[in-house]
Amino acid sequence: MKKMAYQTLYREWRPARFSEVSGQDHIKHTLSNMLQRSRVPHALLFTGPRGTGKTTMAKIMARALNCHLGVTAEPCLVCSACVAIAEGSALDVVEIDAASNRGIDEIRELREHVKFAPVDLRTKVYIVDEVHMLTTEAFNALLKTLEEPPPHVVFILATTEPHKLPATIVSRCQRFDFRRLATSAVVTRLIQVADANNVRLSAVAAQAIAQHAAGSMRDALGLFEQCAAFVDGEIEVDDVLAVTGTVPSAVYVNLLTALEEGDLALSIQQLHSELTGGRETGQYLVSYITVLRQLLLLAHSPRVFEDSGYDGEQRESLLPLGQKLMPHLPAIIDIALQTENDMRYGGHPRLHLELMIVKQGYALHAALQETRSIVARDTLPNAYAPKVDTPTTEAPKTKASKPDAPKAEAPKAEISQLLKVWPEVQHLVKQKAPLTGATMGAVSPLRMEGDTVILQMNELNVHTFKRLSKPAELLHIAKAYSHLLGKAVEVKLIMPDGSGTPTSALGASENRAQPVSLQKTQTQAAIEIFEGTIVQGRE
Repeated sequence: MKKMAYQTLYREWRPARFSEVSGQDHIKHTLSNMLQRSRVPHALLFTGPRGTGKTTMAKIMARALNCHLGVTAEPCLVCSACVAIAEGSALDVVEIDAASNRGIDEIRELREHVKFAPVDLRTKVYIVDEVHMLTTEAFNALLKTLEEPPPHVVFILATTEPHKLPATIVSRCQRFDFRRLATSAVVTRLIQVADANNVRLSAVAAQAIAQHAAGSMRDALGLFEQCAAFVDGEIEVDDVLAVTGTVPSAVYVNLLTALEEGDLALSIQQLHSELTGGRETGQYLVSYITVLRQLLLLAHSPRVFEDSGYDGEQRESLLPLGQKLMPHLPAIIDIALQTENDMRYGGHPRLHLELMIVKQGYALHAALQETRSIVARDTLPNAYAPKVDTPTTEAPKTKASKPDAPKAEAPKAEISQLLKVWPEVQHLVKQKAPLTGATMGAVSPLRMEGDTVILQMNELNVHTFKRLSKPAELLHIAKAYSHLLGKAVEVKLIMPDGSGTPTSALGASENRAQPVSLQKTQTQAAIEIFEGTIVQGRE
């Protein structure tokens, strides 16, 4: 007797009924209701990632439409129609691979065959896989047939890239979006298949296979089959890592710990040990980015970490490191993702990885140094505060002359806030007073004294200093700062040597009348324009 050819697991375990499909409940429920009510549209569009059940669901639909029990949500699987469709011998169920039959000639031939009545079955079903690969001409040829096919024809289009389909095609179909399968659903299916095939599979290994498959049942079954051929006894997580080439997370924990401690040499040495031991550079980086994602989820959203299928052992090993690196993870991940892009389009992959480690080490070192510096400044003891000389005898207080009281330096938090909003201040001033805004590049925020913002000239530019020192100009800056800081402030401008001007009074009227003569006003204007001085004056 001739032995039947071996059939791979994902084909052997392909679901034959809706109830056997893992996940996709939103689609199973909708299609079942359509079949029970005999209200199946003439064109369906199945979209979603690979291995999520698009072709499987299309074949179930073909059985349900042609089962001898009638149009039913659950085909019997024993009648001649169900058996023929399962074996691929049904003439009225046509599967077309649009990747290799993408031209207009193939679509014209399909249009000719659509006109004929079914040979054996009740309904002709055309399953067009990877439909996005059709040419523009082929889509145009299919358009009219897809819109108004004969009553005995149903089209089921499947694609992993729906954005490549013309809108005219999508609008003529009822679209169903398939989602990536949950890790728990994949694990359940793997254990079921392992038990049926008398293969011992540990729960941790099943979890590792499901995580590597990233929501694709076909990929998970293929990897399980490969692992079963790799080992003789029970499949453990180490066997899965060996088959996939995935680097254990402990390797990256040690690497990141060395980076966090500032030991750049040890980090590069650990990278060198892994690569010389046979690790493939691309897989090393992919596994590294996966661990960084785990750290990010664990640090900011532990619930998503658990929903992603990661176990408690992984949580315990990554939690201390995630807490240490929490503020620096975005910068580290950005460098890793940029390295992945560079490796895709450039040579020297090992050098790219070494450069990534160095960049991440420098970024961590700079961030930690800045944090320590800020903490040190904020906790500076009073003994190191700047000293202010006070006169031994208090000067008489008069209305005409009132010396400014010495003020302590502003807290660093206030200074950083001034610097942070400074670009927006310049933008607001340029909108209200373009001439003033054009000269603001010559000054920078220095400190905050109470409710007074102290600006300092970048250079000893007397002309610009006089221009910006006018109360009206300082008032524009004060209004902008007050708007952004949420409180009323005044602005004072000083030269690099410390000499300054009176502060701008935010509440002062800009058009307050001054008791000066017209001649004095014109004289003062001329002095300001030509930067002159009065040698001898007369009334």
